[in-house]
Amino acid sequence: MIALLGTSCGGGKKNQQAAMMGKMKATVMVQDVVPTSYTVSSQFPGTLVAHDVVAIRSDVTGFLSGIKVKDGSMVKKGQPLYDIDKSRYVAAYGQVAASQQQAEADLAQKQRDYERYKTLLEHDAISRQTVDQAYTAVLTAKANVAAAKAAVAKAGTDVNHSVIRAPANGSIGIVLIKVGDIVNAGQTQINTLVNEHPIFADFDVPQASIPQFLRIQKGQGDEKFFLKFTSGESYGEQGKIQTINNIVDPQTGTIRVRLVFQNRDGLLKSGMSCVVVMQYTTPGTQVAIPTKAIIQNLSETSVMTLTKDNVVKPASIKPGPITDTMIIVEEGLNAGDRVIIEGQQKVRPGDTVNVAGAGGAPAGGKH
Repeated sequence: MIALLGTSCGGGKKNQQAAMMGKMKATVMVQDVVPTSYTVSSQFPGTLVAHDVVAIRSDVTGFLSGIKVKDGSMVKKGQPLYDIDKSRYVAAYGQVAASQQQAEADLAQKQRDYERYKTLLEHDAISRQTVDQAYTAVLTAKANVAAAKAAVAKAGTDVNHSVIRAPANGSIGIVLIKVGDIVNAGQTQINTLVNEHPIFADFDVPQASIPQFLRIQKGQGDEKFFLKFTSGESYGEQGKIQTINNIVDPQTGTIRVRLVFQNRDGLLKSGMSCVVVMQYTTPGTQVAIPTKAIIQNLSETSVMTLTKDNVVKPASIKPGPITDTMIIVEEGLNAGDRVIIEGQQKVRPGDTVNVAGAGGAPAGGKH
């Protein structure tokens, strides 16, 4: 009987301790949500693309007989770059030029015959059929002259094209063949010409961002674009939207945006990897919270808030971009809400908690 009483008293003391522990409140830190303006930077991986990239090929066949520019030279549109042996084309030009002279002489003869026959016809000294035949001969001779002129033009083009000229302004790369090598028309690549001023930066954005970028393209916003190299250094020039592609990639759900940057010093090279930085300032009514307040589940993003009675209440939010240690909240919070920023792992919805400090520091300020 005594043992039973002892056991009963011990159990009562444990229950009392458990009850006291249950009444202890967790202590958390909170921040008040205060709308303000933030400077936001979004980053996208990008690739630099030259304004012009032209594979230099010849449209005539022959031996490469001369190189007129050094590798790496800056050239102007129309400047001679390479010579193709033109001897056969000069000879062909002389041949068709002589054929043109023959055709023109024949036309002159046929024209004189026709005029003479017309005069004889007026005196009934020749038949109408003979005059008609003479007129047909004139037309045939004119056609022969036209064909000869076309042949001369083609041969002249071949002679002119045996000198390969720069198709655009830009820089010449490393020549791929040597003097004496055969150049096949339309096949053999001799060099590459690249124009990198200005230069493009291509990057992909989610299709949900299309309205924002269309608005930026129309000049309706203060978004600014910059470049960062893989070393982390920033490029000094600011870019602007050149174009937005007209299709969405169905495999990635993204659309390509092309920026244009000035490249007077030639620091940017086609094919380089870079980071496109889009920077803008939010309105003064923007809401943001510390990133450490975020609770991320598979299905949603949420935070823990406190009511005026310090009762824990979860709130689903729609997060936006991150600025410093703050994350923009696009939906789910309002000015004056109190968000738990430390201790949220110790509480559950419906718990009443203690708040460390005098209500917590406001979540705001110019960023």
